[in-house]
Amino acid sequence: MLGRSLSLCLLVGLLALLGTVPALANSKLPAQAHLPQRDVAAAVFPDYEQRNLIIHNYEVQVQQAPDASIQLRLLAAQYLRRFREQADVEDLLRAEHAAQRAQAIQPSSEAALLLASTLLSQHRFREALQLVTETPQATAETVALQASIQMELGDYEAAHQLIQSLPTDAEHSGYSAIAARYLELTHHLDAARQLLDASVQRIDSFYTNAAEMRAWFHVRSGDLAFVAGDLTESERRYQEAIALFPQDIAARTGLARLYAAQHRWQAALAVANQGIERVPLVETLGYKADAQRALGDPQGVEETEALIEVVARLSKVQGIYDRALAVYYTEHGIHLPDALEIAQREVAVRDDIYAEDTLAWAAAANGDWQTAQQATQQATRYGTEDALLHFHRGMIALHCGDPADAQAQLRLALRLNPTFHHKYAAEARQTLTQLTHTVVLKPATLSLLTSAGPAS
Repeated sequence: MLGRSLSLCLLVGLLALLGTVPALANSKLPAQAHLPQRDVAAAVFPDYEQRNLIIHNYEVQVQQAPDASIQLRLLAAQYLRRFREQADVEDLLRAEHAAQRAQAIQPSSEAALLLASTLLSQHRFREALQLVTETPQATAETVALQASIQMELGDYEAAHQLIQSLPTDAEHSGYSAIAARYLELTHHLDAARQLLDASVQRIDSFYTNAAEMRAWFHVRSGDLAFVAGDLTESERRYQEAIALFPQDIAARTGLARLYAAQHRWQAALAVANQGIERVPLVETLGYKADAQRALGDPQGVEETEALIEVVARLSKVQGIYDRALAVYYTEHGIHLPDALEIAQREVAVRDDIYAEDTLAWAAAANGDWQTAQQATQQATRYGTEDALLHFHRGMIALHCGDPADAQAQLRLALRLNPTFHHKYAAEARQTLTQLTHTVVLKPATLSLLTSAGPAS
């Protein structure tokens, strides 16, 4: 899902952008845990409407003073913000160039943060880590960014040490978001939700905070609510994000997943189409194809899958292999060797929990059960409270001759979220029923593994 791909990649650039649009005097709103959607929208500062003009003004200033590092940093930040808003890769390259120039003229932690953020968004994780690690004057922001990168790379112990070294600052939403991510991944979902919801309240208390940034916090809150099985809260948070930032892609992809899990296929199709109109992401296209398939539109499915292939080729040219593509291939039993290759490449450059899970499910679909078993154990080693991870481990354990672990994992998956997936939740219940009645399943019974997919 997008909450675990694009949305989480954007987390690592959050610190570089927090505070780039200063709050105006008397702009603070009364703190409220939940604003009605219409009030959230009314309280938003629509900075995104002026983004092109803001960028143009900074470009003119840089042309007039090409050696002004501060102006270059401000320009880089605006390019990066427009990338977050519009997902134009060219803005990433512009931001990288401006940040490099600023760093060359006057090295600073601020320029390093901006440059690292552009590298991260291009999945150049180790380059970004080296950059912030070697920054001479370490700040709380650079340390927090290191922690976030370490989580992307799967080194949660290093991330934990870095997070512990940060100052306790309850008013800094960026730090809270990073800490919430660590808690989410390490078996503390309730604590993560509480921390992130407090961040939502704080970030919303200033209407001059960037609309896209505010929406991001609502999307993450919606992501965690979905994982916890709180679908009503999840839907509300996604809708709030759209009210704040009508162009939000991540919120629409989250809604498409949520509606698919509820088998609300017309709603899933409609919201997926809205997201695709902005940016045709593989994950969003996948939900559209699933909705078309459920609604009996084979021609539509064929057209959507053709577009998925176009997006996949473009991603390959850019050197970014989207794990969502491996997910879609594996889930639908197509291009399985390609799915495994993408998953293996992901682990090589970004060995986090979800990369291991993607590898486990793709390996299972290709019949490589030893790799699948090793990878799924890695993916669940921290007890992450994500039903999809435990469903995958349960089905792999069953095939590998461990029905006890299979039963425990499938029960855990359904306890965490009874509607965690539009197809796999029902398969988990069916398999548990068979296990409960001590029916010995033959490998042929598990043919569903050739049409099942890893966490997106």
